[in-house]
Amino acid sequence: MQTDMISVVYEVRPEARAALPRWLGYAVYGAVLRRLGEPHPALAAEIHDEDRPGGLTCSTLMGPREGEAVDPGCRYRIRVTAYRAEVARALDPATGGLWGEGERLELEGVGFRVERVIVEGDPWAGRASYAGLIECYLARPKAWPRQITLRFASPTAFRDGERLNPLPVPEAVFGHLVEKWNRFGPVLLPAALREMAAARVAVMRFDLSSRTVRVRSGGIRVGSIGTVTYGVLGGDRYLTAVMHLLGVFARYAGVGVLTAMGMGQVRVEEGETGIPSAGEPDNLA
Repeated sequence: MQTDMISVVYEVRPEARAALPRWLGYAVYGAVLRRLGEPHPALAAEIHDEDRPGGLTCSTLMGPREGEAVDPGCRYRIRVTAYRAEVARALDPATGGLWGEGERLELEGVGFRVERVIVEGDPWAGRASYAGLIECYLARPKAWPRQITLRFASPTAFRDGERLNPLPVPEAVFGHLVEKWNRFGPVLLPAALREMAAARVAVMRFDLSSRTVRVRSGGIRVGSIGTVTYGVLGGDRYLTAVMHLLGVFARYAGVGVLTAMGMGQVRVEEGETGIPSAGEPDNLA
């Protein structure tokens, strides 16, 4: 299967006990771009210099902390995804990837060793292709469930003019995903889907909390974490299919602002839209 999208989870261990800021999305992004730039300097420079999303997302460092300290007795995780074919190929461990098991990376001057590279068997990892998603959700008519639950595992917020909106309302979530899909996908989705989501997709249930992110410049970003169940009103099978397609796409594309630096890590809840369940607990919030 062609890989246009990929999500790779790295389990890492610090070489020594050290103090690190709680939010390290910017440090993970920097480490990824430096590593990506070794074999692919032009691609890394293009991603860094683009005003628009470059097809790459990164998580913060995830795992147990005692205050600000990371402990060599614990394993931590970082996650790197791509929804642009060239970037996905560069991240794919099958064709080289970023880091292999036993290799070293640094975050804010602290060394970590990679102990495991995960591309399958974890709800946050996986591969997909645009053609495969189109075939599954759009080419074959099917009565998909009218509801879908998304888990927002890191703080998620949306640009709304001069403001940041921390609430994952349907038009913000699905409108943002349509924009990202249309940036790199081979088949354009209607731009009117944002308006359709505003009018015909409702929030059925939610369990959300606010969280703050301190960005490197010293500013604060506020976002939501938790789960939201969205439902299509009426019997619009096309809108329902697109909602499920974009839900799967969200695992690779992220949602909202600063997805390259750890915000907006999202996926469909296990057991929905054909996503298999897995034993590994979520560790992103």
